[in-house]
Amino acid sequence: MKAHDVFTRPEVVQLMTRSNLRASQLVLSCWAWVISAMALVAFWPNFFTLAIALLIIAGRQLSFAILMHDCGHNSLFKSSKLNQFVGTWLVSAPVFTDMQTYSRQHTIHHKDVGSADDPDLANYAAYPITKASLLRKFLRDICGLTALKFWFYIVKTRLGSQNSMVSNQALLRGIVVNLVMFLCCYALNMAWLYLVWFAAYNTIYFLFLRIRHIGEHAAVPNSNSPNMFENTRTTLSSWWERLLVSPVYVNYHIEHHLLPSVPPYNLPLMHRWLVAKEAYANIPLPSGYIAMLRSVLH
Repeated sequence: MKAHDVFTRPEVVQLMTRSNLRASQLVLSCWAWVISAMALVAFWPNFFTLAIALLIIAGRQLSFAILMHDCGHNSLFKSSKLNQFVGTWLVSAPVFTDMQTYSRQHTIHHKDVGSADDPDLANYAAYPITKASLLRKFLRDICGLTALKFWFYIVKTRLGSQNSMVSNQALLRGIVVNLVMFLCCYALNMAWLYLVWFAAYNTIYFLFLRIRHIGEHAAVPNSNSPNMFENTRTTLSSWWERLLVSPVYVNYHIEHHLLPSVPPYNLPLMHRWLVAKEAYANIPLPSGYIAMLRSVLH
């Protein structure tokens, strides 16, 4: 199915219209949440505020990964140069992501979703799984084992490799941006605050990232179908899920695959139009991520 099978040309033009103001609001609000969460711990350091900060910061780290994805689609800002700069430095570098490499692989994902050629296949091919298996995966994420595996992969594939100059540059940018964050905390005589960011990244971030991957394509009605209404999932999310596991409109994934050039802030409108056009007839839309996770179990 193509977007023009559902929408008129004026509707497509409206959906694809990008706004630098709305894009900037998304990026700045993510950083504002990070700063606020760290300030919460700085002023009231206790277990309760630390737990809240870890959850909020991990959600914003996921937001950065998603906004990097949008910049890679060149759909967040009007300007390609602005998408490149923000995507490279302000959203991908903080979470040690290589936007250029990701964008190349992600193009293949959109073309070959559900097939053996899909570079994201490993994120969802094993589903449905048992509840015990899912809980073990979540436990590995929370305990930092998934992050440890990621860092071993970074060392193996990037450091010292002569064939990964772009990836090495991305890693260097990540180190630079994280060093700046540490120095800001140090300048405030609170160097320990950086550990809150670091801890969130190496634990809850990978948990939220896994839930995102499961929500997008795991155990969908027909993963081998060329129809994104069958090989992709949209999950209806609540306010607290949007704060944590489904930030910056990432839950509208059918919509994204239907028209990848639509900026994220226009996806809710696109969803409402699809509902009005009865495009989701017989297509399950889980009400929340708990319901979604239950749907991928057997």
